[in-house]
Amino acid sequence: MVFRKNGSTERFVSSAQSEDAVPWDWEYGDDISFRPSLAGRSHNASRQGDGRALAARRALNHALDEWWRCSALPSDDLLREGLFALQAGHELDESQRTLLLRTALARRRGMLTALRHQTDPERTALVVHEALFHPTQPLEVETLRKLLREDVQSATWVPVLARLLRESAVSVPQKRPDVATLLAALEERAPSTSAAPPFWREGEPVSRPDRFWPRTGLFVLLMLVLVALAWRLRPLPSDMVDVPSGRYLVSTWPDGAPQEVLLGAFQIDRFEATVRQYRACYERGACPWPASSASATRPNYLLDPAFADFPMIHIDQESAARLCQFMGKRLPSAAEWEVAAAYSPMTGRMYRYPWGDEFAVQSANNAFSGIGDTVQVGSYRPAGDSPLGVSDMAGNVAEWTATGVEVEGRTYYLVRGGSFLSDPTALRTSAAEAFPPQTSANWLGVRCARDMR
Repeated sequence: MVFRKNGSTERFVSSAQSEDAVPWDWEYGDDISFRPSLAGRSHNASRQGDGRALAARRALNHALDEWWRCSALPSDDLLREGLFALQAGHELDESQRTLLLRTALARRRGMLTALRHQTDPERTALVVHEALFHPTQPLEVETLRKLLREDVQSATWVPVLARLLRESAVSVPQKRPDVATLLAALEERAPSTSAAPPFWREGEPVSRPDRFWPRTGLFVLLMLVLVALAWRLRPLPSDMVDVPSGRYLVSTWPDGAPQEVLLGAFQIDRFEATVRQYRACYERGACPWPASSASATRPNYLLDPAFADFPMIHIDQESAARLCQFMGKRLPSAAEWEVAAAYSPMTGRMYRYPWGDEFAVQSANNAFSGIGDTVQVGSYRPAGDSPLGVSDMAGNVAEWTATGVEVEGRTYYLVRGGSFLSDPTALRTSAAEAFPPQTSANWLGVRCARDMR
């Protein structure tokens, strides 16, 4: 194994041997034993390279689980193996490449190599932004300048990074007082990559580069099929609640008049969809990045692992549906949602609030709670649960449904449950509001359902 330093080649002996002596800008060189089948190489060598790549993929999948579970980055050895695999032409999926970039930036090792293999400019900008605002070892301005200068794809992710930096300058100036210096560094990119005046300056429209989907080689297609089968064949999760089939009296929109409906048996998520779940969907390329990373009071809500088990926000109706589809589920209808929130199998009737007929301020995250933002899902259980055991059906975040209604000739979708901004009337199980499908907000999320199997 070798490193490449300033055009020369030096042998790497051990990461523990002289770690401090290794400058941050060393890039991993090529490892010929890692390449797929090549002319002139033995069959055994080819198999060895393929085996190392497969082992790297498996290790990276485990590392992804560890990252989402406890924010632990993979080892230097795995970073090196993953980058060797990419350089040798082996396929890694989008989430694996993102994890390698995040690790390279944190360790200041192989950064340009990791950047060269990114295919989603917006995702790249988000990871670089995370590194710039790391709480203990933020990426240095000079390091950013070097990356901008030497990464041939920097022109694609700079506009998104500039937008994130401007947002941070307003929301969390104390975390990085030199944001203006960082923005200036973006404008100092080499003339060869920025012949025209910068188009991300304040007051000018920010164009979002087209997203590039991962290359669809045979291996990637096979892996997608296997993942889909795994989702379909997985055992029923314990975090879903069974709702029996039957005839139910539900409210209609917009006047709330009662109407009897016949529903088949279905399951609904016990909790609202979380940031962790949506990030997994995004990392796999199945969900788009939302309109904002901030909640009502937390600027890095979607980027800070501390909020991984809080409800997902800032997603429109299509993104909500895509998240449910990614999890092998679907959006509930407005009637299904109301039954899950209000129906009591013991009494056979529908309650006004999930916990009963009287409003209880301590049973939900609402406008009178004094919180002014989301709380972790399930924070009010069991007192705030519905009779069926579904949590947060009142307050915290309002939730998209699959039920469309016509408003002035356009299709809107019903949203139910109220949020941390809602008063008691909006928290009733019969309450519903209609919004355009492109609506996204810091009080709006989703929970998913599926037919009983």
